Amino acid sequence: MKLDRYRKYVRAGVTAFLVLAASMIFYYLLFHQTSVRTAFHNVLNILSPLIAALILAYVISPIINFIEQRIIARLFARHRKTQSVRCKKLVRALLILLTYVAMLFALYGLIATLIPELFSSIANIVSNFSNYANNIQDFATKVLANYPEMQQTADQYISTFSAKLSNWLTNDLMPMLRTFLLNLSGQLVNMVTFFKNILLGAIVAIYMLYNKESYIAKLKKAVYALLGLDHGNAVIRDCQYVNQEFSGFLVGKVIDSIIIGAICYLVTSLIGTPYALLVSVIIGVTNIIPFFGPFLGAVPCLLLILLIDPLQALYFLIFVVLLQQFDGNFLGPKILGETTGVSSFLIIISILIGGGFWGVFGMIIAVPVCAIICTVCRNFANRRLEKHHLPDDDAFYFHMDHIDPETRQAIPYQKKKIDEAEVFHFPGYRLRKALTKLTTEESPVDAPYTPAKPSTEEKNSNSSDSDQK
Repeated sequence: MKLDRYRKYVRAGVTAFLVLAASMIFYYLLFHQTSVRTAFHNVLNILSPLIAALILAYVISPIINFIEQRIIARLFARHRKTQSVRCKKLVRALLILLTYVAMLFALYGLIATLIPELFSSIANIVSNFSNYANNIQDFATKVLANYPEMQQTADQYISTFSAKLSNWLTNDLMPMLRTFLLNLSGQLVNMVTFFKNILLGAIVAIYMLYNKESYIAKLKKAVYALLGLDHGNAVIRDCQYVNQEFSGFLVGKVIDSIIIGAICYLVTSLIGTPYALLVSVIIGVTNIIPFFGPFLGAVPCLLLILLIDPLQALYFLIFVVLLQQFDGNFLGPKILGETTGVSSFLIIISILIGGGFWGVFGMIIAVPVCAIICTVCRNFANRRLEKHHLPDDDAFYFHMDHIDPETRQAIPYQKKKIDEAEVFHFPGYRLRKALTKLTTEESPVDAPYTPAKPSTEEKNSNSSDSDQK
């Protein structure tokens, strides 16, 4: 009983302590940003192997799950055999090893193919730039043969632009590449640290993938121990939804980009596009970025092909437009499905904000993050509408002027002039209005005293009492 008596004081003391602690932390973060930023970078450097392991395990886990559930489990079911625990562990270890080997071979093949192609392409452009400029000028001359004035203007612009670009390629770009290669040797310590973190992350990721069910079970147990049954179920369900949004979008986008890159390489090789492999890799990699990715990849590729063969550049432009229409209207929806459920307008806004804060990485994760935020806001709004006994269907609010407070029905929109005295009444307006009305009205205490006149019934009762007396 004594504890119950002092419990409210203990809560008040703990609340005051937490408020003071939060105020001190906020003050320190506000006026010591440099030291906080330095400490954050130090902690991030220390945790870099663990972060790399989490990212690598999160990327590889869907591949292992797919092979285990869709291939190996079906093979055992077809032969009517059951997997023992030892067999499952052995299969998991082999799958992790094979996945690592496949990723290393794919990375090596991509680098070994792309880097020499890139440097040879730049060297060919620099050495043959004058021929490319003449090709563009000849193409413009043929197209504008019937318009002498436009042809003369185009020749002047092409000559000026080609001279400036040739000067930049010779005097700026090639020295920049040489300086970059020299700086790579100077950044040897940073490169060793980076590869050390990647190697440690890959080793830690093996343990995470091998015992992922055990680690997930321990995390769930800790959540239920700290939050209880109801809140624990809510947190686990929210985490599952976040994982569904991120894994579904990222895995689907990677598969979509691989297919688009393969189609691009096949078609560009058939139509004779210069540097077909380099162009296809650029188109496939940039396709991971939603909405803006195809444009970011197509523009430099188009300029590169334009320098070599303007007619091939036209063919490539037509092909890229058709390819992106095929991806946006058929292939992308088939692979991604309704993974995000976010409108095109919100996708554009989220990509712009994510790219502004975190660059390319922010543009990639912007769509699933936006989907999660939209879900949170939509569920909160639906709960508030349910509390006020209002429908959450968007069609109810179309072409609506206002809602009748008595019938809760939508009143159709009517064009009318609104009085300025009826608008911008904020939540505290009614309370202030009621208080003002109470203070301005004359209270019964302040009013002068006037004796009330007795009614006829009271007079009759008083006279009868006097007669009895």
